[in-house]
Amino acid sequence: MNKKRILVISSKPPFPVQNGAAIRTMQMLRMLSVFYDIDLIYTYTGQDSRAGLDKLCKNIYAFRTSVLGMVSRGILGLFISKPLQCSYFYSSKVNSYVKNNMHKYHLAFCNNIRTAQYVIDIPCYKIIDYVDAISMNYWGAIKNANLFWKYINKIEYKRLACYEKRVLMAFDKHIIISSVDKNFIKSGAAENSKEIFVIGNSVPFDEELITQNEESNLVFVGSMCYAPNIVAVKTFVKSIFPLVLNRIPNAKFYIVGSRPVKSICDLASENIIVTGFVDDPKDYLRKATVVVVPMYSGAGVQNKILEAMSIGCCVVTTKIGSEGLECISDGQELFIRSEYNEMADTIVDLIDDKQQRERVGKAAKKYINNFLTFNIIFDRFKSILYS
Repeated sequence: MNKKRILVISSKPPFPVQNGAAIRTMQMLRMLSVFYDIDLIYTYTGQDSRAGLDKLCKNIYAFRTSVLGMVSRGILGLFISKPLQCSYFYSSKVNSYVKNNMHKYHLAFCNNIRTAQYVIDIPCYKIIDYVDAISMNYWGAIKNANLFWKYINKIEYKRLACYEKRVLMAFDKHIIISSVDKNFIKSGAAENSKEIFVIGNSVPFDEELITQNEESNLVFVGSMCYAPNIVAVKTFVKSIFPLVLNRIPNAKFYIVGSRPVKSICDLASENIIVTGFVDDPKDYLRKATVVVVPMYSGAGVQNKILEAMSIGCCVVTTKIGSEGLECISDGQELFIRSEYNEMADTIVDLIDDKQQRERVGKAAKKYINNFLTFNIIFDRFKSILYS
């Protein structure tokens, strides 16, 4: 049976899979490819890597853009009303293709709020995956920013909040990663606004269960050019890790993630290791005594937590870090500690209690198996697609 054609519009290349955005896009492509012939369109800087995409997509249209051009569009975006990131990621080539060819497709699938601009005014069937409530991300970032970025973040928050609600009215179907993000977008929306369906990120599940060690290795995994991750790591190093070192002087903190900014690289010391890009972050998760995810800003579900839980790591995070994890309990599948002293105390206690770490790690792995395997997520997606 011939499949209907669908146009998937992405703001970035989904491959290589090095961050949460790429993980999400690849998952959606994998699920959509079961029902549709996919044409994928995106912009890229640097080199275009398509490995793994040919099996999911019938055609790929990739348009090269420059970082300078993106920055210029972002600055000019200050003088118009749409979100700055929509201006930053805008491509006239993508817009031209969509405008001239949308009539060939059964529907358009936009992989985030940035790509909604290409079809928001075109009369076609369209689905949006917000992924996160990005407005919530900027709302949280305001308090951690300096004076200049506080001003920019306030502008972007207000624009995004309005734009997300406009998209809510214009698109036919809406998907998001968690109920927390859903509720943030729906707050203040019209009572008759359309439903937003929650679809989580699946996590590869295997039988691996890490062996709890006797070391004192604390590990954080995440892209180190991403603002919420930068805030998390710097806060941990300044306010929490010294409290741990006072009681466990040989503790090591591993900051594992690609493209660390200078302020992160400058944290390196005898007890703090900044790895930069690594081929497989799980190599460090397997050596972790405790995985720390001290998020104090950001939105959506933290893939870094899910990946750690999937192999039985013991995770300590904050209330913000745990948002979006449905049916989870503090002290069961992970620990939720937002206060600096409480987080440090919990980390020290866990380092000294191998049995406790093992218990929590097994419960974490069971949680992934019960709620977030691909088959479970796919069944949910299929029911929403045909609802």
